[in-house]
Amino acid sequence: MFKENPSFTDRLKEALKPTPMKRRIEFTIQKLRLQSSRLDKTLSQLETRDHTLHEKCVKALETRDISTATLYANECVQLRKLARTALSSQICLEQALLRLETIEHFGDMVQGMSQVKGIIGLVRTELEGRLPELSTGLGDVEDSLAGLTLEVGEAVDIEGASVVASDESARILKEADMMAEQKMKERFPEIPQMARDAGRVR
Repeated sequence: MFKENPSFTDRLKEALKPTPMKRRIEFTIQKLRLQSSRLDKTLSQLETRDHTLHEKCVKALETRDISTATLYANECVQLRKLARTALSSQICLEQALLRLETIEHFGDMVQGMSQVKGIIGLVRTELEGRLPELSTGLGDVEDSLAGLTLEVGEAVDIEGASVVASDESARILKEADMMAEQKMKERFPEIPQMARDAGRVR
């Protein structure tokens, strides 16, 4: 049962004869890789668009067209906010993938699965309203993880496990945000100072 939107028949088959846990984790990893790849593609498109706007901003400044340069500079600022969110989310998804692969090979399912689900939940919330298609795709991954978490946790009751997972997920998101800030400086050229100053006056 490896479909994005399983039919009633597929769900019935799964209820009668569940897919082995390892295969279900593998399938969740595949879905997460797909979303990570889509995020990477989106980031590349944002970067290309930013470079185009940046060049136009520089050319406008060369002709002393400050108002047009400011317009392009403001567009760059808004676009970079989105790019930073996408970059931070991508770093988080890489962390989630590493944890899922560790679970697949070495176990530690209850705690590990809760952490991965927490990471995906935070990333999905970050992307909601900004990149809705990716947020919806991650919702599907989150549902898969919720099912797996329930399944592996049925026989184990760890008091406070959700709090630990939540704290860990928030820490990972914070670290990813710091890494994203550094990568933004490497990948995106600085916006010309004159255009930025003019934008502040407006």
